[in-house]
Amino acid sequence: MFANRSLSLYGGHDDEINCLVFSNDFEILLTASINGFIRIIRALAISNDDRYFASTANDTNVRLYETRTGCLLYTLTGHTHSSDCLHFSTDSQLIASGAWDCRTILWNVITGEKIYDFHHHTSAVQSISFHPKLNLMATGSHDHIVYLYNFDNPLPLSPSMLRGHFGNVRALAFSNLPFLASAGWDKIIVIWQIEMTRIRARLFGHTGWIQAIAFRNDDGSILASIDDDTVRVWNIFSNDCLHRLSIVNDLSCYVRFLPNNRGLLVGGAVYELLAEQWTSPRDRARTKRIREPVTGETVLMSRQQTLLPRRARRDMSIKIPTHRSRPTTQRSILRKRIPVE
Repeated sequence: MFANRSLSLYGGHDDEINCLVFSNDFEILLTASINGFIRIIRALAISNDDRYFASTANDTNVRLYETRTGCLLYTLTGHTHSSDCLHFSTDSQLIASGAWDCRTILWNVITGEKIYDFHHHTSAVQSISFHPKLNLMATGSHDHIVYLYNFDNPLPLSPSMLRGHFGNVRALAFSNLPFLASAGWDKIIVIWQIEMTRIRARLFGHTGWIQAIAFRNDDGSILASIDDDTVRVWNIFSNDCLHRLSIVNDLSCYVRFLPNNRGLLVGGAVYELLAEQWTSPRDRARTKRIREPVTGETVLMSRQQTLLPRRARRDMSIKIPTHRSRPTTQRSILRKRIPVE
């Protein structure tokens, strides 16, 4: 099933890539790095309809962009510390951000308004996931706890507390089946039964911190997980590790199944692997860059490119952004999952 080979390498960054995400149709790749020494890009997310993407940095704000133009739509202010995770709802109308202020904030994508502010975690919120069909959201934290929110319940929401980890919960993923997977720095994957809010299984085998997990979209029984050195594929019914693949990335932060069981996408940073390769100015010009003020940088790529990176080097320059005006009109939101506070 898995050939364990690289299909493409993309370049353009001058420093470590610490987050990336593909659009739902696999046409767009978003990457972000730690360019500069004032602002670091900490998280990226793209909506399911591919119309919007968002990023966070170490200045506490969430920035929401239009994918087609790269135009900044809203700067969402509300956190008091930097945010490390973002996730759009399945209908692309909401986005949730989790931060080091121990809070999870739910935002209206169309209006940029804050809808709700959750204060249940006692340490930094490190992971967020929305259920693909149900009105459920899960959050994971440095406090080793997973909270499960049901938006069908009346406000104020009282989430279910899921205890089963011994370290930072860095990754969450819902299955099409009634299961939630959580993983993190304790090197363990926990499979939860949603209705009973209890542990169904624990999956062992990783030797490094687990950075990302993803379910296959068919029957929801196949799970992929990734640490710094390997990606593993699991059957959550038998608890067996079906595949163990070595990867060349120095820091892997993304994993996702390709459609029709064609394989896996794995992404992260590569150092010194292609030190003699270079990218021509013409090819670099094909990459659209959306710069974060003051020094962070998000790069928007098309899948037709095949760019090879130079050896990573520290870029200590300060990049001044070009500000674009906010669109004057917005489509009205079709519905809200929960009322505005």
